[in-house]
Amino acid sequence: MQVGWKHFPFDEIALKSDTFCTALNGLRIVQLSDLHLGKSVKVDYLRSLVEKINKINPDLILFSGDILQTSALKVREQLRCFRELKVPSYYVSGNHDVFYGLKDLKTLMQESGIICLDNKIVELKIKGSLLQLVGLSDRYSFIRGIKRPIKELFSKLNPALSTILLTHQPKDISLIDNFRIDIQLSGHTHGGQIYPFSIVVKYFQPYISGLYRHKDTLLYVCRGIGYWGVNIRYKVSSEIPIFTIN
Repeated sequence: MQVGWKHFPFDEIALKSDTFCTALNGLRIVQLSDLHLGKSVKVDYLRSLVEKINKINPDLILFSGDILQTSALKVREQLRCFRELKVPSYYVSGNHDVFYGLKDLKTLMQESGIICLDNKIVELKIKGSLLQLVGLSDRYSFIRGIKRPIKELFSKLNPALSTILLTHQPKDISLIDNFRIDIQLSGHTHGGQIYPFSIVVKYFQPYISGLYRHKDTLLYVCRGIGYWGVNIRYKVSSEIPIFTIN
């Protein structure tokens, strides 16, 4: 059983994509998912987390949603810890972020240098080659009057570039159609968080944890590091993936 915020569950994972640009071999990405930050999450924990990530020296840090478990203004100090991250960092919203308020989250994350990728495309030059990132806002963003212009957004992708899709819910893999998405990174499920509840979750989430292949796209579903409901995980450990693309 895993209880509370005292774990740094880094996990080295090799992702072998048949379509990714070979010039980007060795690309290192840290995925942070489902933090569910509330006032009970200690600032010292997050400072230590950031220090450990910086020592890993990744090329990129991607937050795959559900950063909040309360109003962003109530965890201002926690969010400020991320300003110490030393490499380009991006995030997309999750369903909890939609519920607790996207505007304040965006303001505070921007102050910390973390860029919102909701319904946007960015090109990054890494290792002398271009990498394309595309992000989707959460499926429930319509509650805040935010539309997801999926086909319009994806049609703007450059098919010549290696592309990573960052989106909170794994089911969004069904939206990629014939567009080039080499890798999709998602969270949301917590891997079920507590056994045997995790068995039930599998009936609603066909992609619950780990690595999947959908046509030419690799999908990784991160179990996340936070908690929903109670601060307990049972037979479903938390996870901070460190991907190396090869």
